[in-house]
Amino acid sequence: MAVPHREDEMNQPEDERRTRLREIDESLARLRADLPAPPADAGDFVDSGQYLAQREELQGQIELLEAERERLRDSLGLT
Repeated sequence: MAVPHREDEMNQPEDERRTRLREIDESLARLRADLPAPPADAGDFVDSGQYLAQREELQGQIELLEAERERLRDSLGLT
């Protein structure tokens, strides 16, 4: 997922930035809902490792979207 640069965001019309902000909010809600619950059996190291890897990947995507969301909110004066 490519993250636009701040200059690109500032050159977009306001309605496009607001649309992108809504898309980001929807994506964040989906990703947060997809975060896996910890495995019930903490003794299973394979499951625990897979859980951690999946959770870290989703957390990374969430962090990127949150950063883009914050930049868009700043550019729209919504902070």
